[in-house]
Amino acid sequence: MRRIFDAYLGGKGSYTIAAELEAAGIPTIRGAKEWQDSVIKGILQNCVYEGDLLLQKSYSTNGVPFTRKTNRGELPQYLITDDHEPILTREEAAAVRQIYEYRREQQCVDDTSVYQNRYAFSSRIVCGECGTNFRRQKIYIGKPYEKIQWCCYQHIKDSKKCSQKAVREDVIQAAFLTLWNRLASNYEEILIPMLAALKAIQGNPEQDREMQEIEQNIQELKRQGYRLGRILTEGSISSAIFIERQNQIEAQLEAHRRRLRQLQGQKAFEWEISQTEYLISVFRNRPAILEAYDEELFLLLVDHITVLPGRRLVFRLKNGLELTETIERTVR
Repeated sequence: MRRIFDAYLGGKGSYTIAAELEAAGIPTIRGAKEWQDSVIKGILQNCVYEGDLLLQKSYSTNGVPFTRKTNRGELPQYLITDDHEPILTREEAAAVRQIYEYRREQQCVDDTSVYQNRYAFSSRIVCGECGTNFRRQKIYIGKPYEKIQWCCYQHIKDSKKCSQKAVREDVIQAAFLTLWNRLASNYEEILIPMLAALKAIQGNPEQDREMQEIEQNIQELKRQGYRLGRILTEGSISSAIFIERQNQIEAQLEAHRRRLRQLQGQKAFEWEISQTEYLISVFRNRPAILEAYDEELFLLLVDHITVLPGRRLVFRLKNGLELTETIERTVR
């Protein structure tokens, strides 16, 4: 399992991982003939590897013949966190989910938002002068030296309202490559102290204790709900008693969740902390030096780019950290 997650965090896809396991002669989990990419995807999405347990993922039908079916919402499911020793850290699990979601969206051709943002830089380059998004343009069309550039839409409509110049796409890619190689070689000196500082600012022992108690209460109520469902299926209680007790549990759960959301909203820098942990996980599992621009890494790392006068590009990372790269003037 560790090999699968390391390979995925290292940039390999589910199909490639399945092929490598097959070529290495590693037996499948349930004795199937060969590894399938669908099995790898199931493993990547399974919370059990980060120490959690999801109850009632499947169920048996009531009538004869009794068959086992996947629970697709027919019955409630119950998540118990920190149920057992994990093989995956929370940060690694978060990175896996973000990479998986990114790749799923890239392959979802029916999603109109994906079509509208079909280019990596779409809606991710902002003009530092007027705040307008950049648009993609082709220049020198039909020529051997045809290029792609990105230009402020306000400047395209009326150059008098915005004087920001266009930036070639290959220049932006080269700037990101420089940023990656510089940061990947020094991320421990930058991100780990930043993470420690953020956690020190946010510290509130009493609030943390209350949140921990609430989370424990939520897990216990989920267990009670699960046990109650089992008792009902065994015929030990009536439906009326089950509904009454289940409603009480749901009311208590909602009250705890509401209080938990309130406390989480009060915690400073919660998002920055989680995203910094995520970035650290990405850097730990990817090469320190890239030879060429990697679009997937750009999308995993960068929230947006601001183009400033003086040919400066400010890369805002997912955790809010901003890094500036100065780009050279280009010739055709």
